[in-house]
Amino acid sequence: MGSNEPSRHGGRFNRTGALSSPVLLTCFAIALTLITTTGWARRWLASGAAIESLLILYGDHVSRRIFPDLPLWTLLVTFNLLYAISSTSWLFYAAFAAGCYPFIGITCVIQFDPVSRSVRKRLRQVLKQLHFTRDKIALFNLPALEIDTDLDGLFVIRGISISLSSLTVVAHGIELGLKLADEIELAMCAEEVRIPLFRRVEVGHVYGSVKGGKPELFFGDLDDQGDTADDDISVLGETPLLRAATLGAEGYGRRPKLLESLSGNVLMRDSSAKAGFDSIKALSPDEDEAEKQYLAMLQEIKISSVVYEAKAKLKSKAGPEAEFLVDSKDTRAAVCAEMRNMPSIAHPPSRSVRVTTLQRLAPPHIRRFMQRMPFLYRLLLAAVSYFHAVSIKSINVAGSGQFTAHMLQQQVFKHYATDNSEIRRLERRIKHWLADANFCLQLGGIDGTGQVPLSATYDISAYLEFNDVMVYRTMPEMGTSERVVRLGGAHARVTLPSYLLPHHEHLVPDKVTDYEELQLEGDVQEADGLPNRKRAEHVLEKAQRDETSLRLSVHASLPAALDQSLLNFVAALVKATKIIEIEKEVDVANTGLDTPVNSSPTSPTLPASDDASVASATSIGSERSVNTNFRSIARNIKQGLKEGSVTGHSIKEIAKDIGTTTQRGMKKALVGSMVNDRWIAKLVGKVAAKLQQAEGDVGYSGEISIPLAPYRAVEGLGSKILP
Repeated sequence: MGSNEPSRHGGRFNRTGALSSPVLLTCFAIALTLITTTGWARRWLASGAAIESLLILYGDHVSRRIFPDLPLWTLLVTFNLLYAISSTSWLFYAAFAAGCYPFIGITCVIQFDPVSRSVRKRLRQVLKQLHFTRDKIALFNLPALEIDTDLDGLFVIRGISISLSSLTVVAHGIELGLKLADEIELAMCAEEVRIPLFRRVEVGHVYGSVKGGKPELFFGDLDDQGDTADDDISVLGETPLLRAATLGAEGYGRRPKLLESLSGNVLMRDSSAKAGFDSIKALSPDEDEAEKQYLAMLQEIKISSVVYEAKAKLKSKAGPEAEFLVDSKDTRAAVCAEMRNMPSIAHPPSRSVRVTTLQRLAPPHIRRFMQRMPFLYRLLLAAVSYFHAVSIKSINVAGSGQFTAHMLQQQVFKHYATDNSEIRRLERRIKHWLADANFCLQLGGIDGTGQVPLSATYDISAYLEFNDVMVYRTMPEMGTSERVVRLGGAHARVTLPSYLLPHHEHLVPDKVTDYEELQLEGDVQEADGLPNRKRAEHVLEKAQRDETSLRLSVHASLPAALDQSLLNFVAALVKATKIIEIEKEVDVANTGLDTPVNSSPTSPTLPASDDASVASATSIGSERSVNTNFRSIARNIKQGLKEGSVTGHSIKEIAKDIGTTTQRGMKKALVGSMVNDRWIAKLVGKVAAKLQQAEGDVGYSGEISIPLAPYRAVEGLGSKILP
């Protein structure tokens, strides 16, 4: 709202020029209004066009004009041409006048310092939650947005700055916590997001963490049967989700925090957003004091963010002599690993508002109006998506390998490691590589565009391009980090039917009837060729389940660089799965059941050397097992002959033991002959070498099913005016 920059004409007001152009034009406009008899000059003055034109001339004369990038006469001619077109209709004339006078006020505030200072002073005295300084409006201590739809989560923005001169919105201190499942939670945060309106969306570095298991969760004790928003429409209050986040933040606040920051020996205050902003009850009407308060709030948000504290902890661990690159790729991976011990929402506010509450804020007549005109909804989304392409510096998401190792134990290894020493050895190698490390996925240089069509005939589409894709493996205990995967980039496309938008229930396909289902079954029978038959079966299956689909296509760009430790891990995993698969086939062939022969959970664990190859280890283990079992059987026969207790029944049991032992030895020999370390390592090495030299894209294209029942129209809705 105005600035103290000197004039482009030497810094001194030119009084002679001021009297020779704007003042004379003002006198001419007043005289023209009083003398003319046609009334067009009076209409021009009454509409506000004349006043705005004179203000633009005054602002240009003192080098403080609105829209300084546009030429003066181009701006004046375009503005008055818009008035001339609007004056042809009384309706357009009224709309022009209604919009022109607020624009006159904005022009005065931007161009003239006395007006801007007076307005800011009055607003600071009246509005306690808004902060006015220079040309910015700032809002702090905003209520959190509680996500209570398909997922449970909390979204926090600690501060928002709105620049009137550049029409730019800046969000400070963004935090997001989502409860994906009972034992999986996602935490995301970003320090700043800039939105130059009608131009683009600029997002800085985004950091995230996937947390699994009860010890890591901060929403783990959330009561799913707590209060709901059904009877609480307009009240902003404390909810179970907000209480869970607050308790997690308080527990985090009681932990010892770092005293040294990245900027030097600056003490970091142990306070949340609520504690930091509650002391600011009223803003100073003085311009300089208000500016100091505004900068202090932004500094508080910065130094208390989890990203800043994680970087400070890393610097403390590295020591004063170590080189610490704040914006390097390795540092961002280490920051994500450090954030795993921090709460998902580190600075919860004192209030929150639910998504379902916001959905019901509009009055019933407004909702009925929007319900009958879905074209307006598409028109709004089309403009927003077209003018706001998204660019993100990087997205960094870390996760612990312990959860992956736990899933492998449940889904792959199961009980097979109990009876096979080779599988136990491979399981130890795999768990050692996973469980002791954190893994960070880095997506750099992200550009995203979306398209919402004006016609509902076309689908909604979104396109994402990633200039760099990397995966890091970090060891928190050792303080080391290594890059295990790097790709040449990636791109993804998402396509969604337009009838899934709100107020478009009239376009949702009806549920198939019995006759239509018979027709679809006939199409399957009459399909020409396997591809057409598979496609027809897929259409029939979706119709029977009453579903549509979101089409997703993700492709990675080659070449790809893979670390040797990752190749060793892949080789061990392939080998373990192959051995388990062969054991399953042998067990099924011998017993007809998908269970191992003589599986005993109490079998002793035999030591195995990790340096031996699979063939030698398996063959040696088989020979030792067979020899040991035969010696035991021979010892039992000898003891029975001495005691004279060998009967027909005991002979049958001895024969059964001999058959089982022989069968087990043959199975292990078969596995050892089919699975070989050298062959698997050679195969994995060849694939990795090909990936390093190949060019092109490799990826996946598929569909995600979406049920149609929730999107269908309910009774009592009016007919569509603009469908």
